[in-house]
Amino acid sequence: MIQKINQDLESTRHQKNMTNTQKRNDYFVKEGIIINSYVKDPNLSLDETYDSLVISKNQIALPEKLTEKDKPSINPLYPICAMTVGGMGLIGGFTAMMKKFSKGKMESSKEYLLPGITRNHCINDEIHQSIFSMVQSPNRKTILASIGVITLGAMAFAGKIFIDGFKEIWVKSQEANIQKNLQENLIAVETQSFSGKLQIIRSMLSSKAKIFSDELNFKQKHHNSYSPQMKGAKNTYNDTKEMFAIGALSAVSILGLGYFAAKNIRKSDEYIKNGIKNTKKGIELVIEEFNKGKPLNNLEGHKGELLSGKDAYKLLLENMLESVYAKPEEIEQTVNKLKLTDTEKKEFINHLKDTMNQATEKVNPMMGGSGRNKITYFSHVNDYLSFFYDWLMNPKNPQFKNLFFGIAGISALAYGGKTASEAVKEVQVKKYSADIELNLQRRLVATELRNFKAKKDSAIEPLCTEFFKQKANGKSPEELKVMADNILFEIKNGPPFVYS
Repeated sequence: MIQKINQDLESTRHQKNMTNTQKRNDYFVKEGIIINSYVKDPNLSLDETYDSLVISKNQIALPEKLTEKDKPSINPLYPICAMTVGGMGLIGGFTAMMKKFSKGKMESSKEYLLPGITRNHCINDEIHQSIFSMVQSPNRKTILASIGVITLGAMAFAGKIFIDGFKEIWVKSQEANIQKNLQENLIAVETQSFSGKLQIIRSMLSSKAKIFSDELNFKQKHHNSYSPQMKGAKNTYNDTKEMFAIGALSAVSILGLGYFAAKNIRKSDEYIKNGIKNTKKGIELVIEEFNKGKPLNNLEGHKGELLSGKDAYKLLLENMLESVYAKPEEIEQTVNKLKLTDTEKKEFINHLKDTMNQATEKVNPMMGGSGRNKITYFSHVNDYLSFFYDWLMNPKNPQFKNLFFGIAGISALAYGGKTASEAVKEVQVKKYSADIELNLQRRLVATELRNFKAKKDSAIEPLCTEFFKQKANGKSPEELKVMADNILFEIKNGPPFVYS
């Protein structure tokens, strides 16, 4: 970390375009300690010391800003506590929503219930698709095609890294040249600022020396002086009690909201359990109606077909058992209650166990799945590797080969051209940025000189006011000359300083 020891405008402007090493070297020049020291001559009287150091014999008030207190800022505990309590409040609100949803589902009639959602996995990456094909159907073709796609992908990645690296190296080399030219051009700006400050000092020395010379030759001057009174009141407050109060209130709020959230979760669990119980009662009712031979409306099967009679009852039971995540023994107990032959019961039990344990299913033509809570896979690829995969899977088809080389070639050329264009653009932007920076630094020279002049005036004018006051009080010319000499010395050697 670079030590932040120079915060003046000159240092900020001067170091703005330096590297870290250049900044450290610049700091080393300025890391000395500047001491306002005065070696007292033992032969001087106290009055002569007053004159030598231009010390006022009147009471000089301290600046008002010295005792000015900042308005108390917002206690940092407030946003922390608000965020914590707010987070717990959101959790509590979410659990309340869970409770409401759970209760709402239990109380809703069948026609208002939402359908299930089938998870459709769309594989858009060619490497992922080739691995899926290899896992799904491992044979010589899929394995070689997968290895070929991965190899070509690695080669393309290496080529991309080379092109990007070449671009960055070229841009960096151009940036170094741009920075060198900028630093060369800034020399004139630095010189202009440096010489301008020295010129200000010479001008102040000339003008003040003339004024003191005229005064010491007993030419009367009129001046105004003032002595600002110290203002300000000391504002103190003890925030320890406030901090403890905030902490205690936040702790109570967190505990209360945590209890509220836990209560909602328990209530949601009760609603879910009640919902499962009601579904199981519904299963018993369906079994009873099936055994009585009560007719059932036609239902749409998982593949879009219409089912009626016994098949509709089976589908309804299958959906209800799946909604409560029925265990194998629960499936057997449910099916055994149906008035079916032993063969039908065995087939239905095996079907239910297989379909409920199956994690995936085929996608229907509408690509939305059947609505069951299962997983499906399909693929949409838009990548040059996909054409390579097609060629490897069908090596005898020349169209796949031509398609791959055409698309891969144009993709490589497009990427190379895009990278080259970006590199040229970045270099041109850096060049233009350097020109803007140079123009800004040139314009800031006037601001910096005005700032320097204002600070010099703020240090010297009070001393000049004191000089005129002492002259009006009848100081001798010899004593006034001592004061004038010290004021001129302060102009020459006092702050703000000029660094080179």
